[in-house]
Amino acid sequence: MAALGGPLQTSRSLFRLVLTFVWSLALVFTATSALAAGRIEWKSKSFKERSDKAWMLELKIFLSRAPDVAYVPMKFEFEPQVYFERALIDGTEGVVERKVPLEGRQPLIESVDIGFLDAGTSKIESRTKFSFKVKRDLGFDAGEYKVTVRDTRDGKIVGTATNITFDGENEVIDRRSIVFQGGDGKKKKKKEEAKAEGDGAKEEGGEKKEEGGGEKAEDESKSEGSSDEGSSSEGGDEGPPPIEEKPGGCGCRIPGTPHGSSLSLLAALALAGVVVARRRLT
Repeated sequence: MAALGGPLQTSRSLFRLVLTFVWSLALVFTATSALAAGRIEWKSKSFKERSDKAWMLELKIFLSRAPDVAYVPMKFEFEPQVYFERALIDGTEGVVERKVPLEGRQPLIESVDIGFLDAGTSKIESRTKFSFKVKRDLGFDAGEYKVTVRDTRDGKIVGTATNITFDGENEVIDRRSIVFQGGDGKKKKKKEEAKAEGDGAKEEGGEKKEEGGGEKAEDESKSEGSSDEGSSSEGGDEGPPPIEEKPGGCGCRIPGTPHGSSLSLLAALALAGVVVARRRLT
């Protein structure tokens, strides 16, 4: 019994192991079919920019089975990965081009209706060829994008995410620290020249003013000389004689007043009268 129990237990363990493996494969295939309903073939993964500032995309879509409707709404999610930068940088000549990695950018979404109806047989097929274009005015630039195609009816991803490239020339970014250095130098030079011209004009004006003042002083001196000469010539011998000055006093005498000797005699008499009066009083 013990010998029989060993092989039986071994067979049961093997059965459980096989069953677990099958269930795992079933889950993997179910998840894969749920996440990737079909596949996509891109005609090219690098697209050149057209003259109308757009990129034309061409691809083939293969579904696991024919859809129930002729036109299936799908959503293309373009997640920016790399930006093709063109910039002017200090110490370099011309435009410098470089690839700038991008992280955490919101995807650009394009919603389109893709037809699976075969015009020749009027039947809905499980595969189709489709093309559409994306434009710069919708936010697209030259660079690299990660594209995910999703069926909007159930949210399932069609195929797998693919990296594609949009070739083209983006706008030039000026990263120089001093952009208009030459223009400022010219403006400064012009200001200095204008200032020098203004100073020269001021100096010339001062010299002219000084010359004018000298001429004016000469004219005034001449006019004064001429006026003096004119007055002396006009007076001649007919002018009034010069007044002789007398030393001290005004030289005048009031009528009726005595001369100097009479005055002194009167003063002496008055003094003698005062002396006599004082003696009598004592």
